[in-house]
Amino acid sequence: MSGKRGNGEGSIYLYRNGHAAYVWVTKPDGKRARKYVYGKTREEVHDKWIKLHAEAKKGPVATSVPTLAAYLARWVKEVVEPDLKPKTAETYAMHVRLYLTPGLGDKRLDKLTVRDVRTWVNRLLDECQCCAQRKDARRDKPRCCAVGRCCRQVASRRTVQDARAVLRSALTNAMTEELITKNVAGLVKVRSGRKVQRKPWSVEEARRFLEAAQTAHDPLYAAYVLILVLGFRRGEVLGLTWGNVDLEGGGRRNHRSTPAPAYPAPVGP
Repeated sequence: MSGKRGNGEGSIYLYRNGHAAYVWVTKPDGKRARKYVYGKTREEVHDKWIKLHAEAKKGPVATSVPTLAAYLARWVKEVVEPDLKPKTAETYAMHVRLYLTPGLGDKRLDKLTVRDVRTWVNRLLDECQCCAQRKDARRDKPRCCAVGRCCRQVASRRTVQDARAVLRSALTNAMTEELITKNVAGLVKVRSGRKVQRKPWSVEEARRFLEAAQTAHDPLYAAYVLILVLGFRRGEVLGLTWGNVDLEGGGRRNHRSTPAPAYPAPVGP
């Protein structure tokens, strides 16, 4: 049996501190080109060389693969914006800008692993986004992360799930374009987020807040009183109309009466 390689099989050779090999492949645009693999030992390169041969026989093979950031930018422009409704496209682009590109953008598309995605998901659930996105540093008067008082503004589990869904959609398109063979985002689940331990205001802190709001003639002062003193939920306060308020009787009524003045008299704590 002849030991000569067939046409297009490429070769293995010494390269720097190891070995390299190439195989002639057909690119997605139909043109022929060399694709290279590298490794420290001849055996390592030989294994990669065999796999590359198998890929070349199955169909087109990309000879250059972009970073995830570069691919996502093209995907949003060429796929998301033309195909989806404007609001949906805007949401996709927001997740790419705030979460995907900063967290995974420097990874090469075909080198992205399940472990990379899982690490990114877990970090999103735990990391303060005010710090990560430098929100406080852009404020005229920094008040939390930029001055060393982290506000722990972590992303909700729903937000992380949505960001991962956007990544999964992008990688599905990359598979369609034959840039990758596996969607690693589909293999990662989002764990339950950690509950943030909240520290409620003391009576003295609530009193000082109400006094400051009253002194400043804050138009929402009455709403603050309803929430802090009577325990109203936000939805209950926002759903309250003038027709349901009896300023003279100090309670609620179910029938509409004479409209109240634009600014109600302050209500003491």
